[in-house]
Formats: sequence, structure tokens, C-alpha cells
Amino acid sequence: HDLLGRQSLPTATTPYIMPTKVLPDHQRKKILVTGGAGFVGSHLVDKLMMDGMEVIVVDNFFTGQKKNVAHWLHHPNFSLVVHDVTEPIQLEVDEIYHLACPASPPHYQYNPVKTIKTSTMGTLNMLGLAKRVRAKILLTSTSEIYGDPKVHPQPESYWGN
Repeated sequence: HDLLGRQSLPTATTPYIMPTKVLPDHQRKKILVTGGAGFVGSHLVDKLMMDGMEVIVVDNFFTGQKKNVAHWLHHPNFSLVVHDVTEPIQLEVDEIYHLACPASPPHYQYNPVKTIKTSTMGTLNMLGLAKRVRAKILLTSTSEIYGDPKVHPQPESYWGN
């Protein structure tokens, strides 16, 4: 492998190098991260890439930003697909981390119908993909589902207001 296949490239957003493990094919999983250009998603992508996985980010950039994953664009184990999860997608993957959904009030209040579609249709599409390819899936959410909390930070035992 050449040097570019073993690390990230420094960018203005991520000005340091992240080394990546080189795994044999039978150990390297193909992992889909929806919303992978968002804050949480891009950090998950960094971890997965450094662990030597093959990562496909699907994001429509409604709230995520390309600059959050720009340091991986050159890497042979990284793919970026500009796509809205409310539309089905055909991919072959081993695992799905479904993070796609606007999480901050200004974003989801700007277009509440889009937020509901992303949460419902997007999740149904990812569940359908997981079923078709027999992939493991992790669905994440936001603490916003609990409403305006009376406890900060909220422990896992907190059920909302």
C-alpha cells in the first residue's frame, strides 16, 4: 500500500494526520454511515477508518458538511455518496450505522416535514437494506426526543419531561 492508503490528509478542518490500519480482506468490514458528514457521524467515520474498515458515507448535506470528511476523500477505503436516505439505495455492506437526521432545533424546525421523512422513510429504507444484505444495523437518535429536560446532562435512566 502507498502512503495515501495508510493515513488521512491534513485539511483546514482536520489539520493532522490519522493513520489507518491495513487489514486483510477477510477482516475488513464494509460499513455504511448515513449522516456521516455530520458532527457525530464524521467522528465515527474517523474511528472506523483508523480501525482499517471500508467506509461508505451517505449524506445529503442538509446539515452535514463535506469538509468534515474531506481528509478521507483520497483514501481507497473511503467512499462518499451524496444521497438522501428518504430514497432507497442499493449497496453491499456488512454493517449500517444510521445517523442521518437533523438533530438541532434550528435545523429540524426549518423543515419539519423533511425531518419526519428522514426519521421514518430513511429508517425504513435502511432497515430494508439491512434485511436485503443481512447487515447489522445501529439506529441512533437525539436527546431532543425527551423534550426540554429538567436534568443536565441526562443519564440513560432519564425518560424525559
